[in-house]
Amino acid sequence: MSANAAVPQLVPVIAGPTAGGKSDLAVEVALHAHRELGVQAEIVTADAFQVYRGMDIGTAKPDMQERRGVPHWLVDVVEPWEGEGGGSFTVEDWLRLAEREIGEIAARGRWPIVAGGTHLYIKALLDGLFEGPEPDAALRAELAAMDPAARRAELERVDPAAAARIHPNDIRRTVRALEVFRQTGRPISEHQRQWDAPEGGGSQEPGRRGRYQLVVLDWEVEAINRRINARVKAM
Repeated sequence: MSANAAVPQLVPVIAGPTAGGKSDLAVEVALHAHRELGVQAEIVTADAFQVYRGMDIGTAKPDMQERRGVPHWLVDVVEPWEGEGGGSFTVEDWLRLAEREIGEIAARGRWPIVAGGTHLYIKALLDGLFEGPEPDAALRAELAAMDPAARRAELERVDPAAAARIHPNDIRRTVRALEVFRQTGRPISEHQRQWDAPEGGGSQEPGRRGRYQLVVLDWEVEAINRRINARVKAM
């Protein structure tokens, strides 16, 4: 980077559907910044599966050739059975690591670019985490051991809004939603409305969104389906 190169103040956050070209665009932006602005850029990945070592098939981790020399962070950071400090890897874990990486990239005089398809991670980065109860290991174990049909029926009864967006096979999110309800007596979907409050709600910091520029890739259904099919065949 040249001594006079000005690093852009806003951090791009590139989101969009699976196989929509987020990683490719992030690399192109980084290379363009280097070529045209004299600014070195590094990419922070916002993907709930690329964080895991060994989970390469099906996660579309960019290989070294696809990265084209641009450093990527938060890829292959934990084992599939591990999290920060033990247990499962959570959105809070990712947010803590992402904010650390973004800060360190900026401290090196480089430009951080965030790219990924886990929209909950991106939501947390832009708006902070909603204020919910701490995890309860015993309660989680009890909920995980429930009959799947009974567990799903309870979610549909106590939090229809969460049930509408959580797939019946998504045990982790189902357990968390029921855990929050049993601990607080309020549906997790109600807690998450803190994100939409005029002042940000939850743990949102004033001006948090002002640090980022959200870029969302939009595709026609038929076109993105062709891209997804091509990716699956390539894998």
